[in-house]
Amino acid sequence: MTASRVDLETCDQEPIHFIGAVQPHGALIALDSESLVIEYASRNTASFVGSPPEALLGQKLGKLIGRENASALLKFPLEPSTPELLRPWFISFEGLDGKRIKAECLPHRNDGHIILEFLEPEPIPAPIWEDELLRRGIISELVKPGALAELADASARLIRDVTGFDRVMIYKFAEDKHGEVIAESTNRPDSFLGLHYPASDIPDPARRHFALNVMRSIPDINGDHVPIVSKYGAVANADSAHPLDLTFSKLRAVAPVHIEYLNNMGVGASLSISLITNNELWGLVACHHYSKRLISSSRLRFAELLGGTTSALLQSIENTNQLRKSIQAEKAAFRIEQQARSGTSLPELIAQQAQELMQMIGAQGLLLVLDGELVKFGDVPEKPLDFTNLRDAVSDGIAATSHLSSVIEMDDVQRQSAAGAALLDLSEDSSDYLVFLRSHFDQTIRWAGKPEKLETTDDDGITRLSPRGSFALWQEERRGMSRPFDSIDRDALRILRRALFALNSMERERAALEAQKVAEAEEQHLRHALLDAARASSMGELASAIAHELNQPLSAVANYVSACRQEFKNTGTDIPEHAEQLMDEAIAESARAGDLVRRVRNFISRGDLNADYIDLNEAIKQGIDLALVSSELTNLQVNLILDQSLPKVLADPVQIGQVVLNLARNSIAAMESSVKQVLTVEVAGSEETVQISVRDTGRGIPSEQQKYLFEPFHASTTKGMGIGLSLCRSIVEAHAGRIWSQTSPSGAIFMFQLPIRREQDD
Repeated sequence: MTASRVDLETCDQEPIHFIGAVQPHGALIALDSESLVIEYASRNTASFVGSPPEALLGQKLGKLIGRENASALLKFPLEPSTPELLRPWFISFEGLDGKRIKAECLPHRNDGHIILEFLEPEPIPAPIWEDELLRRGIISELVKPGALAELADASARLIRDVTGFDRVMIYKFAEDKHGEVIAESTNRPDSFLGLHYPASDIPDPARRHFALNVMRSIPDINGDHVPIVSKYGAVANADSAHPLDLTFSKLRAVAPVHIEYLNNMGVGASLSISLITNNELWGLVACHHYSKRLISSSRLRFAELLGGTTSALLQSIENTNQLRKSIQAEKAAFRIEQQARSGTSLPELIAQQAQELMQMIGAQGLLLVLDGELVKFGDVPEKPLDFTNLRDAVSDGIAATSHLSSVIEMDDVQRQSAAGAALLDLSEDSSDYLVFLRSHFDQTIRWAGKPEKLETTDDDGITRLSPRGSFALWQEERRGMSRPFDSIDRDALRILRRALFALNSMERERAALEAQKVAEAEEQHLRHALLDAARASSMGELASAIAHELNQPLSAVANYVSACRQEFKNTGTDIPEHAEQLMDEAIAESARAGDLVRRVRNFISRGDLNADYIDLNEAIKQGIDLALVSSELTNLQVNLILDQSLPKVLADPVQIGQVVLNLARNSIAAMESSVKQVLTVEVAGSEETVQISVRDTGRGIPSEQQKYLFEPFHASTTKGMGIGLSLCRSIVEAHAGRIWSQTSPSGAIFMFQLPIRREQDD
């Protein structure tokens, strides 16, 4: 942007540090920091160092100021401080025209250059340094106040005494970057005290320079710009191929937009002193004069000292207030932690401390959401609020706004008691949170003119934005907002959130452990139930087998006794009466023994199915989980293919789990010596049936064992009694299903099928 073009549409990106000109009350030269060759000079150097730029460019610095001065310069602290302060270098040298020149020089290093700014020296010692009464007054008046307002008033008054400006204001920035005049000392009939200025009055590039440089002096707002030319012959501005960075220059020319702004205010000269606390721009000391005003360097340095002292005291006051609030928050967090150790739950702790917490944060209501449960304290809207959008804005566990209705949907009733909110995230998944609510705070803001830029059209017909032309008092009524949450509030919220988050995490972990214990107990109960079912079924199978084996010899005994009786009759031999009786008893006892075995078998093996409509997939997973508990195969791969579309099946989950457990155990045992160990369990449903298959990559089943697999006491593995598959068959058949095996080139396949009985079929 050129000096003749003022356009606020681009001023937020304007490179004002490449303006390429200085103010006329001083001159500038810039030299290469390695060779000390002069590469830039302002056009007015003849008035301050006795030589025009044409005679300086391309020359060594020593030729201008002498070798001794050039050597002394390199020992001077040239690196900019943070922020940059006035560091004058008073030098004397013989000019190129032979005349003796005394000058005050402000040197600094930046971007590969050493920049020297020359000012007229004061003709006599500054009386300000000799005024003992003023020094004592400054010390007593600045150091004494313990409150911000008193310090700001004293600082404004003292700086006006030192500088002689018509008006000195202490200007504080808010979080949204707009400023407010909190103190003023003036000889004018009007007052700016309490007025607010929009953030757009100070664009971001200007704020950056205020943060880097403590002092900015403009003795004549409308003074002519003095161009800086380079050794290449061009003006060293942003449009040049070789611009000069004037970030830390005290003589840097004034941006056109700022000239127009100050002219609109009627200001002829200005001085600003940056107030920096905790390495951030807190505000400004803004000095206005309504005509030209050039003050001496010593008074500038004195004003800088006053501004630095004010900044330090402001930081002390703010840090004290912050520390006081932080200690209060730490005490509250400590009490909560102490009570938590006694076993008090987090909701109970919040309930006990709610009033104190709300008072500390300046809130009128409190909301706690834990595990989906909402608890309210204080003034809280009856209709629930949806904090989703506010939770999405959480940063470092906290989100705060003084205008809640601009973030979430609210009605008029809700806005009254919940105009502002601060949300504390209490869980990793953001489902638990605590919200402080502030009620509405109606505010009348007195602006120094309506906070908007003016749209104007120039002679070329081009529309642009210009600085505000009017600074007449304009009032804005703010409704539906709360008092803002400042940095001190946020620090206290962070302290509380840290303690509450830790306690909630501990309670969640404790609840998770309890749930795990319950799950483990249920799993243990299921395992025992399966084992009991296995024992009962195994005993039934064993009883059936024993009955089968005993019935034959018992029948044979009865047949043999009957045969003996017949043989006696065939030979005509009379059987003694007692022997006849014994034979009858032997036959009766054999029959009675067989009947007894059958009854014992029926008693042991009888077991009614505890059937219900179950999720068959879940029963199968439980059976597989139990089978894997005792598995010692470290390379075992399990593929579980379930049918999620399967309807609920009428079955006994324990018995079906036992079938899957037995089949899986057999498969695992068969793969002990296999290189590839893969167990695949697949569920496939059709319209009428569901089929479950268990495949392994084991040694397979010999063909001679195929027809005996499901018979008791025919073991399919080298371990066990050989009743596992028989038990599986009994259970499956009790469910009106069937079970079978198939050969496979790489292992064995067992399959069983169950009918699908839907609830509506009943």
